[in-house]
Amino acid sequence: MVEGFYSLGVLRAKSGKGRELLAAWQALCDGFVQLDHPPVGNITLIQGVADPSLYHSFGPWRSLEDFQAMRSDPRLLEGFRKLADCCTEFTPGVFRVVGESIQGHTGA
Repeated sequence: MVEGFYSLGVLRAKSGKGRELLAAWQALCDGFVQLDHPPVGNITLIQGVADPSLYHSFGPWRSLEDFQAMRSDPRLLEGFRKLADCCTEFTPGVFRVVGESIQGHTGA
């Protein structure tokens, strides 16, 4: 099992703010290159099909401390504010890996 942590943000765009949310999210993610310990993989944004105002952003982090440092980095605070301003709901969180399923492995 891969050990690590994942950020998971639930975002709900204000009416007519979908494009602005996408731009704010991308700008925020672009700022991660400034971090001493950036994400260890891609940060992904997915949009609901049945409810296109609903988005989930997630990505892997090496440690809880790296995630916490990112959330409190003063260089990123304005980016978080801009993203939150596009949303009626903005709930960031961090989760640890407790299980994993490997698909396509036959064991042969």
